[in-house]
Amino acid sequence: MECGEQIFQNIKQEYSRYQRLRHLEVVLNQSEACASESQPHSSALTAPSSPGSSWMKKDQPTFTLRQVGIICERLLKDYEDKIREEYEQILNTKLAEQYESFVKFTHDQIMRRYGTRPTSLVTHCSCYLSHLLLVKIFKA
Repeated sequence: MECGEQIFQNIKQEYSRYQRLRHLEVVLNQSEACASESQPHSSALTAPSSPGSSWMKKDQPTFTLRQVGIICERLLKDYEDKIREEYEQILNTKLAEQYESFVKFTHDQIMRRYGTRPTSLVTHCSCYLSHLLLVKIFKA
């Protein structure tokens, strides 16, 4: 199922992004620890334990409930936008097909009615005005 596969790929992307963020935070914490060890007298470089480090414990879940909600909201919004674009494209295609069919039908009816007889200026004008009216109706 393409929808399920797409959602799976999006979750994998979010998870990878989240892991990179965690990795950067660990590297930052390590570099701060190294800096504080090399300069023990400098209290400005020593950082208290960061609040983000508590979720690094092994018994903590990978994602919080809030993070899962944010990921799902983003995925649903992306999927909704994709469906909306597809719907608009299909609708426009169907309307164009319907318009073409109607123009062909109108042309065929005019040809049947008037055949090969010479048409008057009034007939040409009425056909042209009908066409303009149809264009306005279908394009609106």
